[in-house]
Amino acid sequence: MRLSDAALDAARAALAVLAAAVLASAGPATAAPAKTTPGGGELAAVRQECIAAARDAQQHERAIAVLEHTIGLLSRDAEGRQRGLDESRAEQARLLGTLAYLARDPPERPAYAPAAAIERIRGEMLLQDTLPGLRAEARALAGEIGRIAVLRAQIASKNGELASARQTREGDRGQLAELTAHRLDLTRRILAEDSGAAVWVAKLGREAGDIGDLIKRADAATEIRDKEVLTRARAALPKNKASTLTAEAADPTRPHQLHAFDPPHSVLVLPISGTIARRFGDAAREAGATANQGLGLAAFPGAVAVAPFDGRVIYAGPFRNLGLVLIIRHGGLYYSLLAGPGRIDVNADQWVLAGEPVGAMPEGSGGALYFELRRDGRPVDPQPWLAPGAAGRNEPDGDQKVRE
Repeated sequence: MRLSDAALDAARAALAVLAAAVLASAGPATAAPAKTTPGGGELAAVRQECIAAARDAQQHERAIAVLEHTIGLLSRDAEGRQRGLDESRAEQARLLGTLAYLARDPPERPAYAPAAAIERIRGEMLLQDTLPGLRAEARALAGEIGRIAVLRAQIASKNGELASARQTREGDRGQLAELTAHRLDLTRRILAEDSGAAVWVAKLGREAGDIGDLIKRADAATEIRDKEVLTRARAALPKNKASTLTAEAADPTRPHQLHAFDPPHSVLVLPISGTIARRFGDAAREAGATANQGLGLAAFPGAVAVAPFDGRVIYAGPFRNLGLVLIIRHGGLYYSLLAGPGRIDVNADQWVLAGEPVGAMPEGSGGALYFELRRDGRPVDPQPWLAPGAAGRNEPDGDQKVRE
C-alpha cells in the first residue's frame, strides 16, 4: 500500500517533533561539566610538588646529618690514635734505633770479634728472648700507622660525599623557594589577599596575652574573614544558588582532600628532620618556669619546616619572646604551634597539607624548633601520634599527659 504525499509529510513532521523532544530531554545529561575554579587544579598540583620537594630535602638533610656524625666519629678515632703516637715518640725512637742496629748487625751473623764462648752464648740467648717482643712492637706500630692512614682515607671519602650532599641540598632549597613562591602567587590569584592582613596579624601579636589567648583571637579573626569571603561569593551568584553555598565551597583554595586530626587514627609528621632534645613534661631549665608543654627539636641550619598535619594557618608572625610563631588549626579542636623558625613561607588563612613546607630554620646555628600540640586550648603530648619512624614515639596516649 502506497502512502500519499500528504501522509508522508505528516509522518515526517511528527518524527521531527519527536526528535526535538528527545534532544531536549537529553540536553542536561550531555551538558558540559561545570568549570572548576581557574588555577584550583594547578594549586593542588603545586601543593603535591611542594610536599615531594620538602620530603626529598629532609631526606638529604638526614643524610648530611649521618655523614657529619660519621666523619666526627672517624676524626675523633684518628685524632686519638695520632695523639697516642705523638705521646710515644721516645719509645718509638728507641724501638727504631734497636731495629736499625739489628738490621746492621743481625744476630744470625757470625761474630768475628774474639769473645769468650760463654759470653757469646749468653748474648745469643738474650737476643732470642728480646726479638719476639721487638717484632711485636714493630708490627703494632706499623699497624697503628696503617690504621690512621685508613681512617684519613675514609674521612676524605666521606667529606667528598658530604660536599656532594650539601650541593644537592642547595638545589633542594632553590627548588623549594620557586615552588613556595609559585604556591603563594597561585593562592593570591585564586582568592584575593586581604590588604589589611599584615595589620591585623600584628595587632593579634600585640594584644594577645599568651598562646591560648592568641589562638582564640586568631580563630575568631579567621571566622570573620570566612564570613566575608562567603558574603562576596554569594553576591556573585544567582539568588537560588547563593543560599546553598557553604563557607567551605566559597574558598576555592581549600584542598578537596582535607583531613581533620582524629587520634588514634591520625598521625603527625615531625616538622623538621631533627631530633627530640626536650620532651613533653620535662622540667624547666629556668627557675620558676613551667614544665615543657611541647617538644624541643634540635634542628640543622636552614632545615625545612613542614606542616605536621592538614589544616589552616590562623597565625603567622612574631609573638613576644618566642620569635616567629606559626599556628595551624587541624580540626577536631586540635591546633599545632611551631615557634623558632628563621623564616615562615605561608600566610595566615592559607591551607596546608601534612608535609607541606611552611618555613625554614635560621642559617648558621640552626637552633631549636618548639613544637606544641593543643586540644581545646590545652597542651597535649604529640609524641604518641608521630608517624612511624619519628624519634621518641613511646607513649600510649597523648591525652593522658595533658597540661592543665
